[in-house]
Amino acid sequence: MPVKPGFAQEEWEIGAVTTTILVMRSMEDYPPGLIGTISALFGRTISASHGVNWTLDAMIAEEQCKFFRRFDPRRDRVWVAMENGAPRGALTIDGSQPEGGDGAARLRFFILDESLRGRGLGRSMLAHAMQFCRERAYQRLFLTTLPGLEAAARLYSGQGFREVAKSQDPFHGSDYPEITFEIQLG
Repeated sequence: MPVKPGFAQEEWEIGAVTTTILVMRSMEDYPPGLIGTISALFGRTISASHGVNWTLDAMIAEEQCKFFRRFDPRRDRVWVAMENGAPRGALTIDGSQPEGGDGAARLRFFILDESLRGRGLGRSMLAHAMQFCRERAYQRLFLTTLPGLEAAARLYSGQGFREVAKSQDPFHGSDYPEITFEIQLG
């Protein structure tokens, strides 16, 4: 996939394959297949680790569609891990989250294909996302995750995120509660 003018990128050599991080600044930058890829990654990964049901796939796809329909370049960004012209993971900053209150953004849909994990790619994506939030003067950044995702928990706590809430309800047919983490930025 050719890089469009003004389209930010970062290249990572992972074995014999180059992984490029593309920064979506507008819907013109949307890489084909992103919604399906991210929904499938979540479905396969979280089903295997936590035993969720089909409603997770549906929720991830629906929520991504809602996000992209209202994408606002002033407050939203998506970092997409691309390999051989295809999306292999992403991280989204959603600046239009009323449940977060004024001055809050939500980190969403953060997942990488298993073959890309453990090489610093996610750490770099998260650092860029947090820098974007600071530049946009967000006061707080929050995310939801599940217990047992230790690498993700280490990544978040290493950046200063703290657990602030735990749902009482099981997550999409699993036995696990959803956990909310946040960091104060301002």
